[in-house]
Amino acid sequence: MQFFKYFIVVFLFCGFTSFGQKVIKHKVKSGESIYSIARKYDVTEKEIYELNPKLKNKVLGLKTVVEIPNKKYKEDVKKPKEPKKEVLVAVPANAPVEVANAQYLTHLVTPKQTLYSISKLYGVSMETICDMNPELKTGNLKIGAKLKIPNTNYNSNAVVEEVKNTTKVVIEEPKVVETKQVSTVTHKVQPKETLYRISKQYGVSVRELQLMNPSIGSGLPVGYDLVVKKGADLPVSSPDPAVSESPKDVVEVQPLSLENMSKADFMIAKASQHIGTRYRSGGTSPGGFDCSGLMLATFREIEMTLPRTSAEQSNHGISIDRSQAQKGDLIFFATGRKGRINHVGMVTEVNGDEIKFIHSSIQAGVIISSTKEDYYARRFVKVNRVLTEPAIQH
Repeated sequence: MQFFKYFIVVFLFCGFTSFGQKVIKHKVKSGESIYSIARKYDVTEKEIYELNPKLKNKVLGLKTVVEIPNKKYKEDVKKPKEPKKEVLVAVPANAPVEVANAQYLTHLVTPKQTLYSISKLYGVSMETICDMNPELKTGNLKIGAKLKIPNTNYNSNAVVEEVKNTTKVVIEEPKVVETKQVSTVTHKVQPKETLYRISKQYGVSVRELQLMNPSIGSGLPVGYDLVVKKGADLPVSSPDPAVSESPKDVVEVQPLSLENMSKADFMIAKASQHIGTRYRSGGTSPGGFDCSGLMLATFREIEMTLPRTSAEQSNHGISIDRSQAQKGDLIFFATGRKGRINHVGMVTEVNGDEIKFIHSSIQAGVIISSTKEDYYARRFVKVNRVLTEPAIQH
């Protein structure tokens, strides 16, 4: 009994500690990656890299201490009373809604609906819907099922009145927060760096870098202090016709949009549910997959149909430079004697020059492998962007 009381005290102490800490320190264990750690703590990889900039483009070492943002942490801030203002909040006309100002909505699944179409209907990501409905992570979407959907129009202080066909909502007027002036941020160019890699590191586009640095022309001098973020008092330069739209040493593709990044994360989660499933020649179901069959089934989750074989899939989408690989891209290998493409996987993580990918291998079934492995390093052929973005306008 005494031990039980001691256990309760320790449990409560740990709980209060986690709520009171703004940052959680996580020690890396064997087999963990930034992607798996992010999923464990329900944060994004970008949020982890913002707290741990030194981990970017580096292999994650065993017992490395990684700082994680604690989403449970709440600052005790008293909200001043503000005058109320009447606004009209739009609710999707064809969305089945129980209460207009409810924090969550209930959606009744109808025939031919998919998780992707439901996410588009409510303007939320598929991953968010899966997180709110854990049964979707282990089973398929069933007709008649009731799904919990976050209400993007929810306000905890809202008072709802029905006025004919319009929902009238009285909410508190948002408090205006003064933002501090942002200082200019520069990056010293290192050997072999490209504008594309720097744009990914700082979350800006290649075009924005060119506009902020009109003097670099088409080259990128080593040691040059490249402006990557303008201060609020420094205007961005006007477009210079002499500046090329993209560097010559990379393929001209745009980084994935937030929507396609969400699709990529969703597909990685779905494919990872099959880890350990046996290899089966011609297989396209949980009973067994071959490499292209796993890709076919995975992309079908977002209503995208791929060709059947790995050779045919290698001609689908846009062939991109290996340095531009992102999650959701297809990666191809030539594992036969003739040097032809006969194996495919999907990129799950990119760490510098290392690409991790999920695939179905003959020996181990569905697994996650790395281009750092000698076998795949010697047989790598190309990377294709299937989740394509609109073409860049010249």
